[in-house]
Amino acid sequence: MTTENIDKGWTEMKGKIKTKWNKFSDTDIDGFKDKMHLISEKVQKVYSISKEKAEDEYKDFKKSNDIK
Repeated sequence: MTTENIDKGWTEMKGKIKTKWNKFSDTDIDGFKDKMHLISEKVQKVYSISKEKAEDEYKDFKKSNDIK
């Protein structure tokens, strides 16, 4: 899935993000629409985990949702 496809399926993607990281608010998630790369930073802060672990979680999420 490319960034362009994310725009088309944003409602579905929001649901997937919320399911994966349920501590994110709707406002947090809306902020990722054009800035998906910020997810790992937010995961690190909200879940109090290491930068590496947050980046790994985001990479896994991208891979499982075919995001490039």
